[in-house]
Amino acid sequence: MFIPDFSRALNGVWATARAQLIPDAAATVKKAWSLRLIELAMLADIILNVVPVVSDWLPWWLTLVLLGGAYAARLLIQKKEAPVAQDY
Repeated sequence: MFIPDFSRALNGVWATARAQLIPDAAATVKKAWSLRLIELAMLADIILNVVPVVSDWLPWWLTLVLLGGAYAARLLIQKKEAPVAQDY
Protein backbone atom coordinates (compact mmCIF):
# COMPACT_ATOMS: atom_id res chain seq x y z
CA MET A 1 0.00 0.00 0.00
CA PHE A 2 1.51 3.32 -1.07
CA ILE A 3 -0.64 5.62 1.10
CA PRO A 4 0.40 5.48 4.76
CA ASP A 5 -2.19 5.51 7.53
CA PHE A 6 -1.84 9.10 8.70
CA SER A 7 -4.88 9.01 10.99
CA ARG A 8 -3.33 6.43 13.29
CA ALA A 9 -0.02 8.30 13.39
CA LEU A 10 -1.71 11.65 14.05
CA ASN A 11 -3.86 10.21 16.85
CA GLY A 12 -0.74 9.00 18.62
CA VAL A 13 1.04 12.31 18.14
CA TRP A 14 -2.00 14.31 19.28
CA ALA A 15 -2.43 12.19 22.43
CA THR A 16 1.24 12.66 23.29
CA ALA A 17 1.13 16.40 22.65
CA ARG A 18 -2.06 16.81 24.66
CA ALA A 19 -0.54 14.97 27.60
CA GLN A 20 2.58 17.13 27.50
CA LEU A 21 0.90 20.50 26.95
CA ILE A 22 -1.69 20.44 29.74
CA PRO A 23 -0.87 17.96 32.49
CA ASP A 24 -3.94 18.83 34.62
CA ALA A 25 -6.52 20.09 32.13
CA ALA A 26 -9.55 19.78 34.46
CA ALA A 27 -8.04 22.04 37.12
CA THR A 28 -6.85 24.48 34.48
CA VAL A 29 -10.33 24.84 32.99
CA LYS A 30 -11.86 25.44 36.43
CA LYS A 31 -9.42 28.29 37.12
CA ALA A 32 -9.43 29.90 33.66
CA TRP A 33 -11.60 32.90 34.51
CA SER A 34 -9.69 35.22 32.21
CA LEU A 35 -10.46 32.99 29.23
CA ARG A 36 -14.16 32.85 30.14
CA LEU A 37 -14.36 36.63 30.43
CA ILE A 38 -12.59 37.11 27.10
CA GLU A 39 -15.06 34.73 25.46
CA LEU A 40 -17.99 36.64 27.00
CA ALA A 41 -16.53 39.93 25.74
CA MET A 42 -16.21 38.48 22.26
CA LEU A 43 -19.79 37.24 22.35
CA ALA A 44 -21.08 40.60 23.60
CA ASP A 45 -19.16 42.45 20.89
CA ILE A 46 -20.48 40.16 18.16
CA ILE A 47 -24.05 40.51 19.41
CA LEU A 48 -23.78 44.30 19.63
CA ASN A 49 -22.43 44.56 16.08
CA VAL A 50 -24.57 41.94 14.36
CA VAL A 51 -27.93 42.53 16.04
CA PRO A 52 -28.48 46.29 16.38
CA VAL A 53 -31.79 45.85 18.24
CA VAL A 54 -29.92 44.33 21.19
CA SER A 55 -27.85 47.50 21.61
CA ASP A 56 -30.84 49.02 23.41
CA TRP A 57 -30.40 46.51 26.26
CA LEU A 58 -26.65 45.92 26.26
CA PRO A 59 -24.46 48.95 27.00
CA TRP A 60 -21.62 49.78 24.62
CA TRP A 61 -19.05 49.57 27.43
CA LEU A 62 -19.89 45.96 28.35
CA THR A 63 -17.06 44.61 26.20
CA LEU A 64 -14.57 46.94 27.89
CA VAL A 65 -15.70 45.88 31.37
CA LEU A 66 -15.42 42.18 30.50
CA LEU A 67 -11.93 42.64 29.03
CA GLY A 68 -10.87 44.62 32.11
CA GLY A 69 -12.21 41.82 34.28
CA ALA A 70 -10.24 39.28 32.25
CA TYR A 71 -7.08 41.33 32.77
CA ALA A 72 -7.72 41.55 36.52
CA ALA A 73 -8.52 37.84 36.72
CA ARG A 74 -5.29 36.95 34.97
CA LEU A 75 -3.19 39.14 37.24
CA LEU A 76 -4.92 38.69 40.58
CA ILE A 77 -6.86 35.43 40.69
CA GLN A 78 -4.72 32.97 38.76
CA LYS A 79 -1.53 31.73 40.37
CA LYS A 80 1.81 33.03 39.25
CA GLU A 81 3.90 30.79 37.05
CA ALA A 82 6.55 28.67 38.72
CA PRO A 83 10.11 29.95 38.31
CA VAL A 84 12.03 28.33 35.47
CA ALA A 85 14.95 26.19 36.57
CA GLN A 86 18.26 27.03 34.96
CA ASP A 87 20.47 24.19 33.75
CA TYR A 88 23.90 25.75 34.18
